[in-house]
Amino acid sequence: MMSWVQSRYIMKYPVGWMRVGLLALVIIANIVANYEGELAPVVPIMLPDLHLSLTDYGFIVAGSAVISAIVALISGPWIDKYGRMFFVVAGTLVTAIAVFAMCLVHNTTQFIIVRFIMAIILGVCIPATTGLIRDFTPRVGRALGFGLWTFGPVGANYLAAGVAGATLPKFHNTWQSQFVIMGIFCLIVALIVAFLIRDLCPGLRAQIVQDHNDVASVNQSSKDKDETIASTKLVYGSFRIWALAVGIVLFLLLYFFNQAFGPVYLTTVFKYSPAKASTFASYFWLANMVALVVVGWLSDRLRLRKIFSFIGVIGLLLFMYFWIHLIGHHVSTGTMILYNSLSGVLLGIGFGPWMALFSENLEDIHPTLQATGWAIWAFATNVLVAVAGSITFPVADKYGFGAWFDVCWIGAAVYGVLIFVGRGPWFKSKRA
Repeated sequence: MMSWVQSRYIMKYPVGWMRVGLLALVIIANIVANYEGELAPVVPIMLPDLHLSLTDYGFIVAGSAVISAIVALISGPWIDKYGRMFFVVAGTLVTAIAVFAMCLVHNTTQFIIVRFIMAIILGVCIPATTGLIRDFTPRVGRALGFGLWTFGPVGANYLAAGVAGATLPKFHNTWQSQFVIMGIFCLIVALIVAFLIRDLCPGLRAQIVQDHNDVASVNQSSKDKDETIASTKLVYGSFRIWALAVGIVLFLLLYFFNQAFGPVYLTTVFKYSPAKASTFASYFWLANMVALVVVGWLSDRLRLRKIFSFIGVIGLLLFMYFWIHLIGHHVSTGTMILYNSLSGVLLGIGFGPWMALFSENLEDIHPTLQATGWAIWAFATNVLVAVAGSITFPVADKYGFGAWFDVCWIGAAVYGVLIFVGRGPWFKSKRA
């Protein structure tokens, strides 16, 4: 295995179209890996066939998240030690097989098995793909790079919602049809990634690249450097890293709600059809993707991260007030599209620059510990998602969905405080 990995090392820092191509491969690989969580469009019609209640489904989502959390925390140091490429290739191939396997699911036990397999792959692929994005992007360009990385989780949601909205009526609302369509897509992408993806050599992974002017010196330094993986305790013991990781997850509670339960919420509360609810959800994901790219580009131009994230927090707090007051009222199609799009934009403003901030704080600790640091974020994400998935519908059943959105509001406010823990300028960057 290691001979194959080493034979595909890149010995010079990628620039130009080579870098663009490698980033594109990481993004489409991330779309496949994140298909584990993109079952939301078919949940309203799949659960009755599997004799599952919404509460039971919430506990399955929670169990999947716990598995992903544990796997991510274990795999992070291994990915830093052996490189990212092998884990990404293996992950995309197994995910494609698992998506096809969903077509053969006929009961709750089979569904849980396949879902947990997908959760394992997601736990490995998050630190691997985020590590590759950092490897292939200098600090000037990092926010845009990570904004494109989010085309994995966000793009998978958008793709699943869009495909479901367009094809479910044509296939008589059979949920199995969606896994056939997406299985074909995942398999094609997995094969492309397996043949074309590459990895930086260990010496290059140990470098910090500020901008394109550093490339020549970085290439020379990597030849002279005998890379040594630093102790993972440097990251695991950092309050700053844990605070940033937990804070962003609290901010993204509304995102995770939309990911797992968005169409179910729209069909349950506003009585939309599954196809129409999926169409509404697709506007949320499209707006989120656009915001991540635009704000990432602005953040890189100004070399500022924290102020953009803070603007996203303030905007989301104001939005939640109006979003909660929609419950119990008739909402026109145009209004629902507007609200879904606006929430996607605000979450993108808060999240994209944060990813660059988190990566740079990890580099400041030690450049060889990127996957380990992102594994902490994946662990925090999945643990809190497990808790949220377990209590969402019990809280909504007893107190209404407005109570759960109050929890999301509080999470965003806490994140607004924890942003101050991260190192980085607020209004003026140190380097032009």
